[in-house]
Amino acid sequence: MQRVLHVLNSMNCGGAETLLMNLYRCLDTDRLQFDFLVNAPEAMYFEPEILERGGQIHRMPALRAVGPLNYPKALAAFFAAWPEYHTVHSHLEATTGPILRAAEQAGIPLRIAHSHNTRFTRTGLLAAPENALKRWCRRQINPSATHRLACSQEAARWLFGEAPAEILPNGIDAQRFRFLPAVRQSTRAALGIPAQALVFLHVGRFQAQKNHRFLLEVWRLLAPRLPTAQLLLVGEGERKPATEALASSLPGGERVRFLGLRSDVPALLSAADVFVLPSLFEGLPLTLVEACAAGLPCFLSEAVPADSFVAAVHRLPLDAVAWAAALEEAANGGASDAVRSAAPEAVAAAGYDVRQSLRRLEEIYASASANGVHADL
Repeated sequence: MQRVLHVLNSMNCGGAETLLMNLYRCLDTDRLQFDFLVNAPEAMYFEPEILERGGQIHRMPALRAVGPLNYPKALAAFFAAWPEYHTVHSHLEATTGPILRAAEQAGIPLRIAHSHNTRFTRTGLLAAPENALKRWCRRQINPSATHRLACSQEAARWLFGEAPAEILPNGIDAQRFRFLPAVRQSTRAALGIPAQALVFLHVGRFQAQKNHRFLLEVWRLLAPRLPTAQLLLVGEGERKPATEALASSLPGGERVRFLGLRSDVPALLSAADVFVLPSLFEGLPLTLVEACAAGLPCFLSEAVPADSFVAAVHRLPLDAVAWAAALEEAANGGASDAVRSAAPEAVAAAGYDVRQSLRRLEEIYASASANGVHADL
Protein backbone atom coordinates (compact mmCIF):
# COMPACT_ATOMS: atom_id res chain seq x y z
CA MET A 1 0.00 0.00 0.00
CA GLN A 2 1.28 3.46 -0.91
CA ARG A 3 1.24 6.12 1.80
CA VAL A 4 1.19 9.79 0.75
CA LEU A 5 2.39 12.42 3.23
CA HIS A 6 0.34 15.64 3.16
CA VAL A 7 1.92 18.64 4.89
CA LEU A 8 -0.29 21.39 6.36
CA ASN A 9 -0.46 23.69 9.36
CA SER A 10 -3.31 21.65 10.82
CA MET A 11 -6.30 19.50 9.94
CA ASN A 12 -8.91 21.85 11.36
CA CYS A 13 -11.77 23.22 9.27
CA GLY A 14 -10.49 25.18 6.28
CA GLY A 15 -10.62 25.07 2.51
CA ALA A 16 -7.53 22.95 1.84
CA GLU A 17 -8.29 20.71 4.80
CA THR A 18 -11.88 20.13 3.70
CA LEU A 19 -10.72 19.43 0.15
CA LEU A 20 -8.31 16.78 1.45
CA MET A 21 -11.03 15.16 3.53
CA ASN A 22 -13.35 15.12 0.49
CA LEU A 23 -10.63 13.23 -1.39
CA TYR A 24 -9.75 11.02 1.58
CA ARG A 25 -13.33 9.81 1.99
CA CYS A 26 -13.29 8.50 -1.58
CA LEU A 27 -9.98 6.63 -1.24
CA ASP A 28 -9.59 2.89 -1.48
CA THR A 29 -7.44 2.76 1.64
CA ASP A 30 -6.43 -0.83 0.97
CA ARG A 31 -4.11 0.46 -1.74
CA LEU A 32 -3.59 4.17 -0.97
CA GLN A 33 -3.46 5.94 2.37
CA PHE A 34 -3.15 9.59 3.39
CA ASP A 35 -0.92 10.57 6.32
CA PHE A 36 -0.44 14.10 7.65
CA LEU A 37 2.49 16.16 8.93
CA VAL A 38 1.15 19.18 10.85
CA ASN A 39 2.37 22.01 13.07
CA ALA A 40 -0.63 21.97 15.41
CA PRO A 41 0.17 20.51 18.85
CA GLU A 42 -3.49 20.37 19.90
CA ALA A 43 -6.20 17.90 18.86
CA MET A 44 -7.69 18.87 15.50
CA TYR A 45 -11.21 18.85 14.09
CA PHE A 46 -10.60 16.11 11.51
CA GLU A 47 -8.18 14.10 13.67
CA PRO A 48 -10.63 11.44 14.92
CA GLU A 49 -11.83 10.69 11.38
CA ILE A 50 -8.26 10.50 10.04
CA LEU A 51 -7.26 8.00 12.71
CA GLU A 52 -10.44 5.99 12.18
CA ARG A 53 -9.59 5.71 8.47
CA GLY A 54 -6.11 4.41 9.25
CA GLY A 55 -4.18 7.62 8.60
CA GLN A 56 -1.19 8.64 10.69
CA ILE A 57 -0.66 12.13 12.10
CA HIS A 58 2.87 13.41 12.67
CA ARG A 59 3.62 16.66 14.46
CA MET A 60 6.62 18.99 14.35
CA PRO A 61 7.10 22.71 15.14
CA ALA A 62 6.36 25.34 12.51
CA LEU A 63 9.07 27.26 10.69
CA ARG A 64 8.34 30.45 12.64
CA ALA A 65 8.68 28.55 15.93
CA VAL A 66 12.14 27.03 15.34
CA GLY A 67 13.65 29.44 12.80
CA PRO A 68 15.06 29.02 9.29
CA LEU A 69 18.23 27.25 10.47
CA ASN A 70 16.62 24.59 12.65
CA TYR A 71 13.59 23.92 10.45
CA PRO A 72 15.53 22.12 7.67
CA LYS A 73 17.28 20.05 10.34
CA ALA A 74 13.93 19.04 11.83
CA LEU A 75 12.64 18.09 8.38
CA ALA A 76 15.77 16.06 7.61
CA ALA A 77 15.39 14.19 10.91
CA PHE A 78 11.74 13.46 10.15
CA PHE A 79 12.38 12.10 6.67
CA ALA A 80 15.26 10.00 7.98
CA ALA A 81 12.95 8.52 10.63
CA TRP A 82 10.20 7.75 8.09
CA PRO A 83 11.92 6.41 4.97
CA GLU A 84 8.74 4.69 3.75
CA TYR A 85 7.39 7.94 2.30
CA HIS A 86 8.02 8.23 -1.43
CA THR A 87 5.46 11.01 -2.01
CA VAL A 88 5.30 14.36 -0.20
CA HIS A 89 2.38 16.66 -1.05
CA SER A 90 2.78 20.08 0.58
CA HIS A 91 -0.06 22.59 1.02
CA LEU A 92 1.91 25.12 3.11
CA GLU A 93 2.11 28.04 0.65
CA ALA A 94 5.69 29.43 0.61
CA THR A 95 6.94 27.15 3.38
CA THR A 96 6.55 24.37 0.83
CA GLY A 97 10.01 25.43 -0.43
CA PRO A 98 12.16 24.12 2.44
CA ILE A 99 9.82 21.14 2.87
CA LEU A 100 10.32 19.92 -0.69
CA ARG A 101 14.00 20.79 -0.64
CA ALA A 102 14.45 18.57 2.44
CA ALA A 103 12.39 15.85 0.76
CA GLU A 104 14.60 16.06 -2.33
CA GLN A 105 17.75 15.81 -0.20
CA ALA A 106 16.21 12.76 1.49
CA GLY A 107 15.81 11.09 -1.92
CA ILE A 108 11.99 11.24 -2.01
CA PRO A 109 11.10 10.89 -5.72
CA LEU A 110 7.67 12.60 -5.84
CA ARG A 111 7.46 16.12 -4.40
CA ILE A 112 4.22 18.05 -4.99
CA ALA A 113 3.68 21.75 -4.30
CA HIS A 114 0.00 22.75 -4.08
CA SER A 115 -1.14 26.39 -4.08
CA HIS A 116 -4.47 27.22 -2.46
CA ASN A 117 -4.23 31.00 -2.13
CA THR A 118 -3.17 34.21 -3.87
CA ARG A 119 -1.53 36.14 -1.01
CA PHE A 120 0.24 35.59 2.26
CA THR A 121 -2.45 35.21 4.88
CA ARG A 122 -0.81 37.62 7.35
CA THR A 123 -0.36 41.24 6.30
CA GLY A 124 0.78 44.54 7.81
CA LEU A 125 3.96 45.76 9.47
CA LEU A 126 3.99 43.07 12.14
CA ALA A 127 3.93 40.37 9.47
CA ALA A 128 6.66 41.98 7.32
CA PRO A 129 9.61 39.95 8.71
CA GLU A 130 7.65 36.70 8.44
CA ASN A 131 6.60 37.46 4.86
CA ALA A 132 10.18 38.33 3.90
CA LEU A 133 11.20 34.88 5.14
CA LYS A 134 8.34 33.31 3.20
CA ARG A 135 9.43 35.04 0.00
CA TRP A 136 12.88 33.49 0.50
CA CYS A 137 11.25 30.09 1.07
CA ARG A 138 9.10 30.49 -2.03
CA ARG A 139 12.19 30.71 -4.24
CA GLN A 140 13.03 27.12 -3.26
CA ILE A 141 9.77 25.64 -4.53
CA ASN A 142 10.29 25.44 -8.29
CA PRO A 143 13.76 23.83 -8.19
CA SER A 144 12.60 21.14 -5.74
CA ALA A 145 9.06 20.32 -6.91
CA THR A 146 8.41 17.51 -9.34
CA HIS A 147 4.78 18.62 -9.73
CA ARG A 148 3.05 21.96 -9.20
CA LEU A 149 -0.69 22.02 -8.58
CA ALA A 150 -3.02 24.96 -7.96
CA CYS A 151 -6.72 25.53 -7.41
CA SER A 152 -6.81 28.45 -9.89
CA GLN A 153 -4.63 30.25 -12.40
CA GLU A 154 -4.12 33.16 -10.00
CA ALA A 155 -3.06 30.80 -7.22
CA ALA A 156 -0.57 29.17 -9.60
CA ARG A 157 0.96 32.50 -10.64
CA TRP A 158 1.27 33.68 -7.04
CA LEU A 159 3.22 30.67 -5.78
CA PHE A 160 5.03 29.47 -8.91
CA GLY A 161 5.44 32.58 -11.07
CA GLU A 162 5.81 31.63 -14.73
CA ALA A 163 6.73 27.99 -14.03
CA PRO A 164 4.23 25.52 -15.50
CA ALA A 165 1.53 24.24 -13.16
CA GLU A 166 -1.57 22.07 -13.41
CA ILE A 167 -4.96 23.32 -12.25
CA LEU A 168 -6.64 20.72 -10.03
CA PRO A 169 -10.25 21.77 -9.38
CA ASN A 170 -11.41 21.81 -5.77
CA GLY A 171 -13.72 18.84 -6.10
CA ILE A 172 -16.74 18.14 -3.92
CA ASP A 173 -19.35 15.43 -3.69
CA ALA A 174 -21.90 17.65 -5.40
CA GLN A 175 -24.82 15.35 -4.61
CA ARG A 176 -24.38 16.06 -0.88
CA PHE A 177 -25.30 19.70 -1.53
CA ARG A 178 -28.42 19.15 -3.64
CA PHE A 179 -31.23 21.52 -2.66
CA LEU A 180 -34.01 19.64 -0.86
CA PRO A 181 -37.23 21.49 0.06
CA ALA A 182 -37.88 19.18 3.03
CA VAL A 183 -34.39 19.83 4.41
CA ARG A 184 -34.89 23.56 3.92
CA GLN A 185 -38.08 23.41 5.94
CA SER A 186 -36.69 21.29 8.79
CA THR A 187 -33.45 23.28 9.07
CA ARG A 188 -35.27 26.59 9.21
CA ALA A 189 -37.60 25.20 11.84
CA ALA A 190 -34.65 24.02 13.94
CA LEU A 191 -33.05 27.48 13.73
CA GLY A 192 -36.30 29.34 14.37
CA ILE A 193 -36.28 31.00 10.94
CA PRO A 194 -39.72 31.85 9.48
CA ALA A 195 -40.52 30.12 6.21
CA GLN A 196 -40.75 33.40 4.25
CA ALA A 197 -37.70 35.13 5.75
CA LEU A 198 -34.81 35.93 3.43
CA VAL A 199 -31.58 34.26 4.59
CA PHE A 200 -28.07 35.35 3.65
CA LEU A 201 -25.30 32.85 4.39
CA HIS A 202 -21.53 33.18 4.76
CA VAL A 203 -19.25 30.21 5.50
CA GLY A 204 -15.64 30.95 6.39
CA ARG A 205 -13.07 31.39 9.10
CA PHE A 206 -13.18 34.63 11.08
CA GLN A 207 -9.95 36.16 9.80
CA ALA A 208 -9.04 39.32 7.89
CA GLN A 209 -9.12 37.58 4.50
CA LYS A 210 -12.85 36.84 4.72
CA ASN A 211 -13.74 40.52 5.27
CA HIS A 212 -16.52 40.13 7.84
CA ARG A 213 -16.24 43.82 8.80
CA PHE A 214 -17.25 44.82 5.27
CA LEU A 215 -20.11 42.30 5.31
CA LEU A 216 -21.45 43.89 8.50
CA GLU A 217 -21.18 47.34 6.91
CA VAL A 218 -23.40 46.01 4.12
CA TRP A 219 -25.76 44.58 6.74
CA ARG A 220 -25.95 47.99 8.49
CA LEU A 221 -27.39 49.42 5.27
CA LEU A 222 -29.50 46.41 4.35
CA ALA A 223 -31.12 45.36 7.64
CA PRO A 224 -33.55 48.33 7.90
CA ARG A 225 -34.73 47.67 4.34
CA LEU A 226 -35.34 43.96 4.94
CA PRO A 227 -36.79 43.77 8.46
CA THR A 228 -37.29 39.98 8.48
CA ALA A 229 -34.02 38.98 6.80
CA GLN A 230 -31.31 37.08 8.66
CA LEU A 231 -27.54 36.83 8.16
CA LEU A 232 -26.03 33.47 9.13
CA LEU A 233 -22.28 33.33 9.77
CA VAL A 234 -20.70 29.87 9.96
CA GLY A 235 -17.18 29.36 11.28
CA GLU A 236 -14.72 30.11 14.05
CA GLY A 237 -11.52 32.13 14.23
CA GLU A 238 -9.55 34.79 16.02
CA ARG A 239 -11.74 37.66 14.80
CA LYS A 240 -15.04 36.14 15.85
CA PRO A 241 -15.34 38.00 19.21
CA ALA A 242 -14.70 41.38 17.57
CA THR A 243 -17.19 40.56 14.83
CA GLU A 244 -19.83 39.57 17.40
CA ALA A 245 -19.27 42.85 19.25
CA LEU A 246 -19.59 44.87 16.05
CA ALA A 247 -22.77 43.04 15.02
CA SER A 248 -24.40 43.68 18.38
CA SER A 249 -23.95 47.44 17.89
CA LEU A 250 -25.72 47.54 14.52
CA PRO A 251 -29.40 48.01 13.71
CA GLY A 252 -30.73 44.53 13.05
CA GLY A 253 -27.73 43.06 14.85
CA GLU A 254 -30.00 40.60 16.64
CA ARG A 255 -30.67 39.04 13.23
CA VAL A 256 -26.98 38.28 12.66
CA ARG A 257 -26.59 34.66 13.77
CA PHE A 258 -23.19 33.20 14.71
CA LEU A 259 -23.50 29.44 14.21
CA GLY A 260 -19.91 28.31 14.90
CA LEU A 261 -18.45 25.24 13.23
CA ARG A 262 -21.17 23.11 11.67
CA SER A 263 -21.27 19.61 10.27
CA ASP A 264 -24.58 20.34 8.49
CA VAL A 265 -23.41 22.91 5.91
CA PRO A 266 -25.37 21.16 3.09
CA ALA A 267 -28.56 21.62 5.11
CA LEU A 268 -27.74 25.27 5.83
CA LEU A 269 -27.21 25.87 2.12
CA SER A 270 -30.66 24.42 1.42
CA ALA A 271 -32.09 26.71 4.11
CA ALA A 272 -30.43 29.84 2.69
CA ASP A 273 -31.51 32.10 -0.16
CA VAL A 274 -28.27 33.93 -1.01
CA PHE A 275 -24.57 33.13 -0.48
CA VAL A 276 -22.18 36.04 0.21
CA LEU A 277 -18.38 36.05 -0.03
CA PRO A 278 -16.74 39.52 0.12
CA SER A 279 -13.19 38.15 0.53
CA LEU A 280 -10.11 40.35 0.18
CA PHE A 281 -8.34 37.50 -1.64
CA GLU A 282 -8.97 33.84 -2.45
CA GLY A 283 -7.37 30.90 -4.20
CA LEU A 284 -10.52 29.03 -5.07
CA PRO A 285 -13.09 28.99 -2.25
CA LEU A 286 -14.47 25.51 -1.71
CA THR A 287 -17.50 27.07 -0.03
CA LEU A 288 -18.36 28.79 -3.32
CA VAL A 289 -18.37 25.47 -5.17
CA GLU A 290 -20.64 24.03 -2.46
CA ALA A 291 -23.00 27.02 -2.68
CA CYS A 292 -23.17 26.62 -6.46
CA ALA A 293 -24.02 22.93 -6.02
CA ALA A 294 -26.88 24.03 -3.77
CA GLY A 295 -28.15 26.32 -6.55
CA LEU A 296 -27.75 29.52 -4.53
CA PRO A 297 -27.27 32.95 -6.08
CA CYS A 298 -23.70 33.89 -5.09
CA PHE A 299 -22.46 37.43 -4.48
CA LEU A 300 -18.66 37.70 -4.49
CA SER A 301 -15.97 40.31 -4.31
CA GLU A 302 -13.94 40.90 -7.44
CA ALA A 303 -10.97 39.33 -5.63
CA VAL A 304 -12.40 35.85 -6.14
CA PRO A 305 -10.57 34.33 -9.15
CA ALA A 306 -12.65 34.26 -12.31
CA ASP A 307 -11.75 30.66 -13.18
CA SER A 308 -13.42 29.47 -9.98
CA PHE A 309 -16.89 30.23 -11.32
CA VAL A 310 -18.94 27.10 -11.84
CA ALA A 311 -22.34 28.81 -12.04
CA ALA A 312 -23.84 32.23 -12.67
CA VAL A 313 -22.51 34.48 -9.92
CA HIS A 314 -22.46 38.19 -9.19
CA ARG A 315 -19.03 39.84 -8.82
CA LEU A 316 -19.07 43.24 -7.14
CA PRO A 317 -16.48 45.83 -6.13
CA LEU A 318 -16.04 46.26 -2.40
CA ASP A 319 -18.55 49.09 -2.15
CA ALA A 320 -21.08 48.64 0.65
CA VAL A 321 -23.77 50.71 -1.08
CA ALA A 322 -23.50 48.62 -4.25
CA TRP A 323 -23.63 45.38 -2.27
CA ALA A 324 -26.67 46.48 -0.26
CA ALA A 325 -28.52 47.44 -3.44
CA ALA A 326 -27.66 44.15 -5.14
CA LEU A 327 -28.68 42.05 -2.16
CA GLU A 328 -31.92 43.99 -1.74
CA GLU A 329 -32.70 43.29 -5.38
CA ALA A 330 -31.97 39.59 -4.77
CA ALA A 331 -34.75 39.62 -2.18
CA ASN A 332 -37.25 40.16 -4.99
CA GLY A 333 -36.62 36.84 -6.65
CA GLY A 334 -34.44 33.77 -6.68
CA ALA A 335 -33.93 30.47 -8.38
CA SER A 336 -36.86 28.08 -8.46
CA ASP A 337 -36.73 24.82 -6.52
CA ALA A 338 -36.35 22.93 -9.81
CA VAL A 339 -33.38 25.06 -10.93
CA ARG A 340 -31.73 24.72 -7.54
CA SER A 341 -32.22 20.96 -7.49
CA ALA A 342 -30.49 20.58 -10.86
CA ALA A 343 -27.33 22.44 -9.80
CA PRO A 344 -25.18 19.46 -8.67
CA GLU A 345 -25.04 18.05 -12.19
CA ALA A 346 -23.84 21.39 -13.56
CA VAL A 347 -21.10 21.62 -10.92
CA ALA A 348 -19.89 18.09 -11.64
CA ALA A 349 -19.98 18.70 -15.39
CA ALA A 350 -17.81 21.81 -14.88
CA GLY A 351 -15.06 19.57 -13.46
CA TYR A 352 -15.63 20.08 -9.75
CA ASP A 353 -16.39 16.46 -8.95
CA VAL A 354 -14.24 15.04 -6.16
CA ARG A 355 -13.89 11.63 -7.80
CA GLN A 356 -12.56 13.22 -10.96
CA SER A 357 -10.01 15.21 -8.91
CA LEU A 358 -9.02 12.06 -7.04
CA ARG A 359 -8.47 10.11 -10.26
CA ARG A 360 -6.01 12.74 -11.45
CA LEU A 361 -4.20 12.76 -8.09
CA GLU A 362 -3.95 8.98 -8.13
CA GLU A 363 -2.32 9.18 -11.56
CA ILE A 364 0.24 11.61 -10.19
CA TYR A 365 0.87 9.54 -7.07
CA ALA A 366 1.38 6.44 -9.21
CA SER A 367 4.35 8.17 -10.84
CA ALA A 368 6.29 7.91 -7.57
CA SER A 369 7.89 4.79 -9.07
CA ALA A 370 9.53 7.03 -11.70
CA ASN A 371 12.38 7.46 -9.22
CA GLY A 372 12.80 11.20 -9.38
CA VAL A 373 11.96 11.98 -12.99
CA HIS A 374 11.08 15.71 -12.95
CA ALA A 375 7.63 16.10 -14.47
CA ASP A 376 7.80 19.95 -14.54
CA LEU A 377 4.07 20.28 -13.94
